[in-house]
Amino acid sequence: MLIDLRGIIDVPGGRAPFQYEADLSDAAFGSVVRIEKPARAVGDVVNRAGVLTFSADVDAVCVCVCARCLKEFELAVRQRITANLNEEGMDGGDPDGYGLLGDAADADEIIRTEFILHLDQRLMCREDCAGLCERCGADLADGPCLCAAGVDSRFAVLGQLLEGKEGEEVF
Repeated sequence: MLIDLRGIIDVPGGRAPFQYEADLSDAAFGSVVRIEKPARAVGDVVNRAGVLTFSADVDAVCVCVCARCLKEFELAVRQRITANLNEEGMDGGDPDGYGLLGDAADADEIIRTEFILHLDQRLMCREDCAGLCERCGADLADGPCLCAAGVDSRFAVLGQLLEGKEGEEVF
């Protein structure tokens, strides 16, 4: 979506509000499989003493794959996105700046880029997700697996120290 800025470019304090359904379908990466439609974006572009500032609140529902158990889950995401706009874009010396397209700003480009940059790459279905057994691949959320936990042979001697004899204290 292009935001027409002709009315505020030369007007300090000018404001151009917007509200629309952003298409973030191509913003999937990392743990994010897809982003459900519609993603809502509400914000404005404000001229602050000649500096155009883009601000938006973006609400989206992401379908993700848990980094531990590999199950799909939905995650509601709300992000506050801010960026500066200028005629040169990032080449104008502002690494966080976006270029104008004539007298307009491309809200889709700004929202898509900033949304991806601020989304975690490793997402989990829940904070205490037990994940999968590293040996047999069983989902540990369903209970302990049936395979023997096994001891790394390099640490077997240390295990003998901890075993001790019955009634004997082990330090």
